[in-house]
Amino acid sequence: MSTIKLFSDSTCDLPLEEIERMDIGIVPLIVTFDGDVYSDGVNITPSELFNIVNERNMLPKTSAPSPVDFYNAFKPYTDEGKTIIYIGLSSKISTTIQNAQLAASHLGRDKVHVIDSLNLCGAIGGLVRNAYNYINEGLSVDETVKKINEIVPNYKLYFTMDQLDYLRMGGRCSSVESIVGSILDIKPIISMSPSGLELWKKFRGKGKAIKMMIQEAAQDKDRILFNEIHLAYSVGSEEEAQRIKEMLIKETGITKYHEYTIGCVISSHCGPGTVGFGYFLD
Repeated sequence: MSTIKLFSDSTCDLPLEEIERMDIGIVPLIVTFDGDVYSDGVNITPSELFNIVNERNMLPKTSAPSPVDFYNAFKPYTDEGKTIIYIGLSSKISTTIQNAQLAASHLGRDKVHVIDSLNLCGAIGGLVRNAYNYINEGLSVDETVKKINEIVPNYKLYFTMDQLDYLRMGGRCSSVESIVGSILDIKPIISMSPSGLELWKKFRGKGKAIKMMIQEAAQDKDRILFNEIHLAYSVGSEEEAQRIKEMLIKETGITKYHEYTIGCVISSHCGPGTVGFGYFLD
């Protein structure tokens, strides 16, 4: 039995069967609608979230787990003598990492190792999956943490969406404020930079935005690490995501895909009709 326990948070958006197979501890982020508080993925689903948005004509607020939430999640395992590796949502867009570090400081830095993904969704899922594989290969805690930190900066993420209101009102990507999207059908391509989410390019029409994203992947195809792509989409966008997957296979030749349904917290900031993908570069 491994003495290492892997943790992430609900924004990793890993499918439940993978979470169970890899025995990953998940600390949920919080979604709030006018005083009604939900735990992401625990007592609210993305479909339910969008239904509440439509019924109440209001967007939710999101927040990080508290240091106490992390402490309570980690402590049963450290009490058993396990060492925890936690891989979480980017510190550039959330205080989740900071709160996990506060919990780690009370439990012991040698007992809880906090890794800032500098990303979200499929990127976190990919890091967790690789950490799991490294541990199964017999790598130590320090070796696993080192290898994960080495690939953290090498992830490229692109996504676009149908509605800009979620991203604009969520305030996580200030550069989107300049887009008058609904009038001209302008669709942004959002990427992650060292400073957080940013507007990479914008196009008139979602199809053109997706085409540019795929062209970028085609240019990177010979450098894509693990020969795999992470495909993420909001609930209801499954068919569009599969069309993107088919185009990616055609343009890159890569046939290994990990698929993620975007959870409630990320959906609160990007809305329905969101599709995107990412990959690690060597």
